Amino acid sequence: MMHLAGIVVMLLAAQVAAAEQPSRDEQRQEPRRATPHPPQSPLRFTLVKGKERQSLEVTYLDPKTIVFKIAKSGACSRHEQGKARIAGYWWLGAETDENEAGEAIAVQEYTYSKNNQCTIDLRIDEGEWLQATIRESTECSPDCHLSAESMRLRKQ
Repeated sequence: MMHLAGIVVMLLAAQVAAAEQPSRDEQRQEPRRATPHPPQSPLRFTLVKGKERQSLEVTYLDPKTIVFKIAKSGACSRHEQGKARIAGYWWLGAETDENEAGEAIAVQEYTYSKNNQCTIDLRIDEGEWLQATIRESTECSPDCHLSAESMRLRKQ
């Protein structure tokens, strides 16, 4: 009887130990990311093309979240603001864009979902902090689209 009780205790201990082990999905967590430290805060990017003017202001809240303000004026007027998070479908949102010289630069992509049909992606050069681009779904504002051209950092 004592022998049987010892086996039962060992089996229960093994089950408890197995339950405390993290699953494979939990073990494959993304590496921790430090909050970016831009040279100035907030960052202000601008694009001027003729009478059209577009600006993007970015403030970092934590390693994966920014607060942004977008303003566009000229042929049409538009203002957007909100919180954007690192795009989940990229490896921490990392990808590349091209700078004015045609060189590939690493950017971080943040996504803001205004509603089910409107998504705005903000792509920021977090290495040199010199440029940002905005990409939006066509349903966001059919009358006043944001430019997808690179915006340059405005020196303060």
